[in-house]
Amino acid sequence: MKPRIVCVLILNALASVSTIAAASAEDEIKTLMRRYEQVEEQLPRSVHYLKKNVSGDGTTTNQAWFNCAGDLIKVATEKTTPGSQDLTEYFSTKFDSYEPIFLLTRKETTQPDGTIQVDESREYYSGDGEVTRELRKSGRFKAGQSLDTAHIKNLVVDLSKKPKDDRDQVERAKKRNEFFDRPIKIAGTLRQSGAPDVDPFANVTGDSEKCRVVADTVSPDGRYAIALGLARDKIDWESFRDKDIEGDGEIIYTAEEEDLRNYVVDLLQRKILGITGGDYFGTKHRYNHRDCEVFWSPDSKTFVELTSWKWGYNTCRAGKIAADGKKLIGTVDVGKYAETATSNYLKTHKKAGKNEGSIAISVGDVGNDGSMLVEVTGQESSGERKGDIDFSLDEQLHLREMPAGLRLEAVSIRKSPTQE
Repeated sequence: MKPRIVCVLILNALASVSTIAAASAEDEIKTLMRRYEQVEEQLPRSVHYLKKNVSGDGTTTNQAWFNCAGDLIKVATEKTTPGSQDLTEYFSTKFDSYEPIFLLTRKETTQPDGTIQVDESREYYSGDGEVTRELRKSGRFKAGQSLDTAHIKNLVVDLSKKPKDDRDQVERAKKRNEFFDRPIKIAGTLRQSGAPDVDPFANVTGDSEKCRVVADTVSPDGRYAIALGLARDKIDWESFRDKDIEGDGEIIYTAEEEDLRNYVVDLLQRKILGITGGDYFGTKHRYNHRDCEVFWSPDSKTFVELTSWKWGYNTCRAGKIAADGKKLIGTVDVGKYAETATSNYLKTHKKAGKNEGSIAISVGDVGNDGSMLVEVTGQESSGERKGDIDFSLDEQLHLREMPAGLRLEAVSIRKSPTQE
């Protein structure tokens, strides 16, 4: 009977892995759907590049949109010939890395009877370049009729019935790289070809000389970000250029100075809203094992700034921006609060682990209501037990706005599922 038991265990394990993978793919799709809505909403206040190329009776129009921090948020290419129009749009949470991509394609074809056939496809790609979901819709419209397909139901494509991919790993990797590089190359070419046709921030200076935006910290609505600053009247930013690590088209500032500050800024007005209390020293998202992560609520009003090193965190601060977006209400020390809550919990839950080692923090979803999930982990950073986990707790916290200012409250604390 033992072999059967082992077999059942293996099947259960495989089923669990499959379930986790499916859940991960579903999360990626939901993230891309939210990102699509966020990007479409901020296009009117984005920097826009456009270029048309005419060849014979066909015209190709390439477009790219950048938010006010200079991040690429959308790319589109449209090919028009007599009786036909093909549009492809790219959306991603981050274009310059292998992040999931949402690809929208639309083809309009004039038929012999004068009607117009419209075919659309919505494809969701994983970071591996594999399609995880595909939706299609088609419709026939009379001449002069609106070509809006919103009323047409999407049909889900059964991906299991698609032909098997017989390409070897090298060829797959090559095609994957070409796919992810395509929108980046289109946007890069547009930028190099000249000035944008729309730049709503061209004449906005505000506090621009007092700070520099930290990469990958922009809020979902594209309006706010975390920035590096120094507590001095005048800053010679050129002296802090880190040219040794700059890539093509990059400008990186590194300022490991005693008077460094982190700000939350309004990118539209180029205005500093307040000091976050964070201690990040550069504009690059990651310097080897040191990095800065910012987690925003969907409404872009609550944020958590986390700075970390290889084995632990340096600072973890949460803040809230006023509803009118004109000021930073305040910030609180999430790291200190979470460490205290952890210490108290471990004193009464001996089996949860020992309060030893370096403390690392990771942050999950941040809600519009101020809710946030924080994972606190104790791990050994040196010695014979280097890398060993001493404990790991999931702490559900709530950031509340009180008359005296912001306050954190612990809603629940439990051992992380990975430790159970």
